[in-house]
Amino acid sequence: MLVSVNWLSQYIDLSDIDPKDLAEKITRTGIEVESVNVLADATNVVIGYVEERVQHPNADKLSVCQVNVGGEDGVVQIVCGAKNVAAGQKIIVAKPGAVLPGNFKIKKSKLRGEESNGMCCSLKELGIEQKLVPQAYADGIFICADDAPVGMDALEYLKFHDTVIELGLTPNRMDCLSMYGVAYEVAAILSRDVKFDEVIVEEVAEAAKDLIKVRSKTEKAPMYLSRVVKNVEIKESPQWLQARLIAAGMRPKNNVVDITNYVMLEMGQPLHAFDYDTIASKEIVVREAIAGETMKTLDGQDRELAEGDIIITDGQTPIAIAGVMGGAATEVTDNTTNVLLESALFDRLSVRKTSTRLGLRSESSARFEKGIDAKRTELAINRAAQLLAELANGQVCAGIVAHDELTVEPVSIEITAAKINSVLGTNMSNEEVANVWTRLNFTYDLNGDVFTVHVPSRRLDITIVEDLIEEAGRIYGYDNIPTTLPSTDIKGGYKPIQLMRNKAHQTLMACGLTQVITYSLTSAEKAEQFLSIPANKKELVKLAMPMSEDRSHLRQSTIPQLLEVVRYNNARTIDTVAIYEIGKVYGQANGEYTEETKISGAVTGQIITNKWQAKVEKVDFYVAKGYVDAVLTEMGHLNVTYRPVVADEYKEFHPGRTAMVYVNDILVGVVGQVHPELQRELDLHETYVFELSLDVLFALETSKPAYAMVPKHPGMTRDIALVVDREVLADDLVQTIKKAANKLLQTVEVFDIYEGKGVEEGKKSVAISLYYLDREKTLTDEDLQPTHQKVLNALTKEHDAVLRG
Repeated sequence: MLVSVNWLSQYIDLSDIDPKDLAEKITRTGIEVESVNVLADATNVVIGYVEERVQHPNADKLSVCQVNVGGEDGVVQIVCGAKNVAAGQKIIVAKPGAVLPGNFKIKKSKLRGEESNGMCCSLKELGIEQKLVPQAYADGIFICADDAPVGMDALEYLKFHDTVIELGLTPNRMDCLSMYGVAYEVAAILSRDVKFDEVIVEEVAEAAKDLIKVRSKTEKAPMYLSRVVKNVEIKESPQWLQARLIAAGMRPKNNVVDITNYVMLEMGQPLHAFDYDTIASKEIVVREAIAGETMKTLDGQDRELAEGDIIITDGQTPIAIAGVMGGAATEVTDNTTNVLLESALFDRLSVRKTSTRLGLRSESSARFEKGIDAKRTELAINRAAQLLAELANGQVCAGIVAHDELTVEPVSIEITAAKINSVLGTNMSNEEVANVWTRLNFTYDLNGDVFTVHVPSRRLDITIVEDLIEEAGRIYGYDNIPTTLPSTDIKGGYKPIQLMRNKAHQTLMACGLTQVITYSLTSAEKAEQFLSIPANKKELVKLAMPMSEDRSHLRQSTIPQLLEVVRYNNARTIDTVAIYEIGKVYGQANGEYTEETKISGAVTGQIITNKWQAKVEKVDFYVAKGYVDAVLTEMGHLNVTYRPVVADEYKEFHPGRTAMVYVNDILVGVVGQVHPELQRELDLHETYVFELSLDVLFALETSKPAYAMVPKHPGMTRDIALVVDREVLADDLVQTIKKAANKLLQTVEVFDIYEGKGVEEGKKSVAISLYYLDREKTLTDEDLQPTHQKVLNALTKEHDAVLRG
């Protein structure tokens, strides 16, 4: 809603308050002000009179005008490019030294050899949006009325010395979709009186009921009022009316149409004007449309109506779509002499459905959708009739022809100051509460401590006690409500699972991965892919009304969404990607919905391990496994093992480059390469992923690494190369070594696996480094040999391992 401060000042005294201060006060009481702008931003512009216009001798599209600008300057020469400039016109002139919007400064100049002392202006050049400029002047300069005083400040004449406050209204504040409503609001904020113009209609003897009949055949139009105004003169509206419409964001058209728009903006009641002589039957019948009916609307479009649309007819033919748009057949034109005015109440839901279906959202439909004050329906049609008589010399026929079956139940709400104070935390007295109702222009009765507040019909948003409490709070002033800290024994801090989650975040970021947040919605196919713990598979959760099949189900793994991110980056030549996400996955079992938190990651491309020497390594399985190790170690899970996957259960993974992750012999996730076929399908480079269940990890016991003093004595390293069957896992060899060795063994590390020349077919060579240390003394060969031999014997016994020569 665009609010003209000049217009608003007609109803309430604003002489002592700056528009920006007013906007601040409005915002602080609950209605957001989106902007405060001057209507036209120009200086040193005046009314000029074109005494002579001749063709420019050196330019076909320019004119040389002699313009009287009044005062000491008198007649000056101005070169103008407008097509509509002519002698005898009064126009807007920007004199030398004028500053127009955009800091455009006017100077004396020469155009094609002819001197120019100013500029003939259009409204756009004064800062008025092109869409608001009257159609007659859309492509040229603005022509003022003949009574415009030469030399007068043009903005003053145009009534453009105005400030426009734009309100960002919530849907419930329909009352502020009118100047009357804004005036009530501002009066309450400033605690001032509000005064509206008295509406007096001077009627002629001829009765309207003899000229038109009205009936409604639908409950969706419980009230329909009409008036007939004869012998109107169609012309431009007076400048004050045009200025108010422009300030409100509406383009002036002619005095009849402008008056209906003006009253709608003033009172919030949409009106419509028909050319009375084009109504064939001289009867208005409001009914619901029949499916397949058509009519041409004011925008020249043929509209197909649907069953349930409310339409205005002449008894047979549709002539308007109720609350949305009038028909072209009954449009007010320059040839109109007699006007039928309409003011009505239509079902708000029906109007919304119709306007949405037809794509015709208008100022009128917006007001009907949000609700109309029933008590202004008659007032608005009388106001329009009054203005038609004053501004169009119309003769208002006596009486209103109406169909009125509307019943309005008054809303009265009981409330006490104690109730308000208990909710707001204030200490308002009965007198202060009464002052709030008075400022809001609400009538009330006080019985003891109980207020019975009678809500005016303009405030459809107030229906319950809580609505009144909100009104009391905002008018009393949110800044006046005392602030106190709640008294509680609750202590802050993170829950253990939150601490574990934070550790995962910090560790993965420290490893160089970037956090992403992906959609929880995916397709049914992707929702069943990449399950890190197949045993935990649940039934899919499908949306009742999905946006598309690609977003129809809740995910059971976060990996498919991470691969979408990798694919997106790869497609834009970003080949190295390292990302992670900690998010929820969903399922259902036995009719109940479940949630589980997953820690997942995806890496592809290269890793630079030494930037200075530019040593570049390609991402592989061990890089992804390293991220998993880092996360689990930081969480306190030290007993981590990796085992081969079961191909049928992990079909989206590479069968030879994937491992299941176990902690304390409990399956917690998976790490591995995306299957090559799926990589080709997704157009990915070689990509590795991992996924761990945070919920499962949280349920497991954790350990803290024990502190060990720096050893005082040197240790000894023994490297062995074992030839074993290809199927023997390196981890099994490591576990055997740990079980066989005593406390002298400190670390075991596999550093090479080899198959090929020199190794028997079906066998492989596994090179392992063992580090021994005696913390009490220097370790000797004699001390170490029994332990090391025990390790070798165990490897031979358990795995048929043979030392490679």
